[in-house]
Amino acid sequence: MGLKPRTGDVPPLHAFVRRRRRLSWLQALVLVAVFTALVVVAAAGLITRTDPSRFPDLATGLWWAVATVTTVGYGDVVPATPTGRLLAAALMFVGIGAFAFLTAVAASAIVVSEVGEEETTIEREERDIARVQNVILARLDDIDTRLQRIEDAHTTDQ
Repeated sequence: MGLKPRTGDVPPLHAFVRRRRRLSWLQALVLVAVFTALVVVAAAGLITRTDPSRFPDLATGLWWAVATVTTVGYGDVVPATPTGRLLAAALMFVGIGAFAFLTAVAASAIVVSEVGEEETTIEREERDIARVQNVILARLDDIDTRLQRIEDAHTTDQ
């Protein structure tokens, strides 16, 4: 009869999660910091071009961009042109998004560590179940072989 467990059956979602590369805390932090720094520098450069009377140099633009991206907004320098204000609004959303992303990364790090421990436990239990299943299947194969011998002996006796 040959009762053997099927190996290699992996649920699609489980296989995807195992292949997906996860960012470490440090990698996520560096990613957000680099992206935010690039946006701040770009915004500072753009604001000096769109509103040169209020932002005469890059240093003033950088000060304004940092104050805006952190959503502090001191108000000592503010854009007067519509393009400058649109740039400020976009920069505010980048700042809010960066902080939201960092919060999500922190929450994810906590959940992933808990899930990792749970996943290890589940994998250990799955290995135990597979071992028991193999023992049961081997025993069933043995019983099947014995029954076949009994049937063969009974058939030759008749």
